[in-house]
Amino acid sequence: MPESEKPAISGLKAAGIGCAVLVLVPVVFLLGLIITYSVQRATPEDYPEVKPEAMARRLGSYSQDAYAALNIDRILDPAGEGMRVGDENRLSNDYCYPDGLESLADEPEEGAYQMGHSWALQDVDKGQGLAALRRLHSHLEASAAWRITQYGYDDEYREWRVSAERDGGYDVSVAWSVRDRRLGGGVSAPCAYDPDWPEESQLSDLPDTGTSSPPLTPRAMSRGLSTT
Repeated sequence: MPESEKPAISGLKAAGIGCAVLVLVPVVFLLGLIITYSVQRATPEDYPEVKPEAMARRLGSYSQDAYAALNIDRILDPAGEGMRVGDENRLSNDYCYPDGLESLADEPEEGAYQMGHSWALQDVDKGQGLAALRRLHSHLEASAAWRITQYGYDDEYREWRVSAERDGGYDVSVAWSVRDRRLGGGVSAPCAYDPDWPEESQLSDLPDTGTSSPPLTPRAMSRGLSTT
């Protein structure tokens, strides 16, 4: 073979190898994604197992502790007794969605739920609202369980807020709004599996909380309640 043809042949081989690599790289990458996705779909999320009834009681206890610390002489009874128009006391339940590649499917994790307890008081004047938040901040700051994550005025939302977190993924947050003189907040829980989730249930189902929202009472009426 003439010397002049050798570089041309070598160049063609290199080009062929380069094209093959360009084709194989996305194929291998896509195959890796498929395998990773399959493994993640087959692996349950790292959620604790907590019965919804027990979770509702726990959130009610945390809410009662925070509400009592505000020391406002009003009762939030979900049955409506003594509540004003616009007051709120609501236990909510929502779906949990997995992280990672599984999130692309946009399907909830079967048998998992995320619960929250929210409440609000209407017609709370500024002096009363800010004094209540100061009392709550002092209460949470003195607690060994809660860690303060926010305290002060939020200019964007025009509200004063106290927020805290505790081990296990629980959060409490209470705010007084300048716009509507509303003092509201609540407690949120991390995602959890219902240990009694029936196999015949569908993904569109949610575990039943098995309970209604607990009443929230002022400090003088809440002595002896557990917050564990």
